[in-house]
Amino acid sequence: MFKGYYTLTSSMITQNKNMDVISNNLTNTSTPGYKKQQFVSGTFKDVLYSQSANNVTGAINQGIGNVSMISAPYETVTNYEDGAWDETGGNLDFAIKGKGFFKIQGDDGVKYTRNGSFTIDDEGYLTLKGQGRVVGKNGNIYMSTDSINVDNEGNIIGGNGQILGTIDVVDFADYAQLTKAGEGVFTTGAQEVPMPSSLIWKTVETSNVNAADEMTSMINSQRVLQSAAQVLKMYDQLANKAATEIGRV
Repeated sequence: MFKGYYTLTSSMITQNKNMDVISNNLTNTSTPGYKKQQFVSGTFKDVLYSQSANNVTGAINQGIGNVSMISAPYETVTNYEDGAWDETGGNLDFAIKGKGFFKIQGDDGVKYTRNGSFTIDDEGYLTLKGQGRVVGKNGNIYMSTDSINVDNEGNIIGGNGQILGTIDVVDFADYAQLTKAGEGVFTTGAQEVPMPSSLIWKTVETSNVNAADEMTSMINSQRVLQSAAQVLKMYDQLANKAATEIGRV
């Protein structure tokens, strides 16, 4: 009976972690370029139960089957599928058509993102708010005004026809080497793969989170959590009864 404590408690811990991931996805349904996270769990260990010669003739160590003892979290994986395109009309909004990431130079190093909802910082540089300056092909992009034009290759053109900078788009051979570093931004030590700058101006890529799917997953997770809690309460009552009533003279 007491093995059930481990099974139920591990299930509750696993579901709580799953709920955290789902809640974070729901929080970022409106974050441009956000890529949904998915919680992956499994069994900690499979135990093989066997028959014994003491109770079944000719069945020495004959396997009955595997039983999973407890559940355990494995990892949180990222879904890199594209989101939809939202035409904002903003001069500082960009979306990448196809694969690739924008490069952002932050105080703690280079980050990568699909979030192209940029602003201009106090010093006149193109910036992703809260993360750092947008890296162009020739360094950070200085543009003290948003009165610009942009071509499909990512060239930002000022009012006098001068190219102020070119947005750099890079990709990676293996997305498994990307590490989440914030809401919609990633870091990696992997080698960058240059990409042609196929940008859509005045548009941002929306989050690829489906709110309805996440709400359904949350409800299912809550039900599993509540069921485990109820059965765990029953186990506790049985253990208390065994300790206080069974065996009385």
